[in-house]
Amino acid sequence: MAEAYVHVIVDPGAVSRAASAISELDSAASVHVVTGEYDVIARLELAEVDDLPTVVAEEIHSITGVIDTVTSLAFAR
Repeated sequence: MAEAYVHVIVDPGAVSRAASAISELDSAASVHVVTGEYDVIARLELAEVDDLPTVVAEEIHSITGVIDTVTSLAFAR
């Protein structure tokens, strides 16, 4: 299992919809609308670390309003 945090920048006015769409992804363990440089932070739980590029590049980036992401892979608890 792999865990990653995705910091998401979203178009103004699309934050709630984008957060809701991200929360519907199978790998989304938690999703929060936040203040600061990013609009949404999602914690992903993945079966394999190799799944991460697909989830971020194809699933999250395909959501309407998503502009950019920064992803951090957790390697220790």
